[in-house]
Amino acid sequence: MRQSVLFGMRYTVFLLAIFAKVHFRETLLEDYSAMTQILLASVQMAVMIVALLIFRACQFVVSEITDSVNYVSMPDEDATEWDVDLEESLQPVPLNVPHDLPAIQQTISPAQRQIEVVVFASADALRAYVRKIHVTALLVWGSFYSMDMSTYSTLYYFVEGLFGGWLLVMCFPNPRPFVSSSLMYGMLCLGVLVINFPAVVPRDASDIFAVCVMPVLFGAGWMLWVDTQTVLEDIKSVLVTCALLCGLVVAMSDWTELREMLASTRIVFVFLLVLEPLIKGMALSVLVLSVHTQQKKSMMLLFVTVYALATLYVGGAGLGSHPLVVCTISMTAILCLMQVAAVVLADWRSHGLEGHATVEGHATVVAGAKDLDQK
Repeated sequence: MRQSVLFGMRYTVFLLAIFAKVHFRETLLEDYSAMTQILLASVQMAVMIVALLIFRACQFVVSEITDSVNYVSMPDEDATEWDVDLEESLQPVPLNVPHDLPAIQQTISPAQRQIEVVVFASADALRAYVRKIHVTALLVWGSFYSMDMSTYSTLYYFVEGLFGGWLLVMCFPNPRPFVSSSLMYGMLCLGVLVINFPAVVPRDASDIFAVCVMPVLFGAGWMLWVDTQTVLEDIKSVLVTCALLCGLVVAMSDWTELREMLASTRIVFVFLLVLEPLIKGMALSVLVLSVHTQQKKSMMLLFVTVYALATLYVGGAGLGSHPLVVCTISMTAILCLMQVAAVVLADWRSHGLEGHATVEGHATVVAGAKDLDQK
């Protein structure tokens, strides 16, 4: 049951993230360039960073206020024992302390100080750690930019990078045997990506790099670069680097197109600077947790399925029963059914193992009780 719930939550978050932007783009937003999309993603990430800092500050204030060492709760009732004259309460209280009592010095040994110390084996290890943090921050920023249907191309190339990274993981450096399910997944994903290739391809060199090359590198980076064991700890350390990236983009970009778009209607302003950053943050959290739990293949299949559904939503209605639309619907349905079957099977196996462990534990307890009776 747990796997099924997580599977449903992942799909709900990503479908909300993609289809919300598709709906707003089709109804309210106008076409804008890839550079404006990069600027908008940076502004949205800056909004999320500020919100996170405010949350941490409020959390710190609340924890300090509720600390019983520094603060004592006072009763709200007008009790007579608390009606003490302020001047009397401030008077010093004499203490009868013997003169021959030795002086007490409160000293704290180094062992009592809980200080977290991180030691690197060498300067190369320190440089590798700093490089890993910077690259992880770049992937986080790039995911905020790529998980978007603004240009109908960045999400495709991001998914293509995830798929290519998964193939490289399966083949290199330690080739893994392609089981029938993995081979079927690969063929279906390749078919969906080939059929739904973006109709509009950028011509300018800068647009090609921003729309095609960067999302592919970001998608492949999540599959090939990120350390699954330490990704949660690394994410906590990328805040400063992400803030610097956002500040650099915001300072060097042209705000004319984005300013006009934000000033168009109030609902567009609220969606772009409040709702969409929150939805993207949730989607990024799901991506990081999937990488941490070593469910990269499930995440790649999720992105392929969501991209196929978004493509059908955008262009499939006007094509009717076109063969490409029928093929996309068929392959997407097979992908969804295979994933649902895998999740249900995993839940069934985990439930069976838990039941078997419970029976074995009960049998062990009964056997132990019998041994005690015999003794």
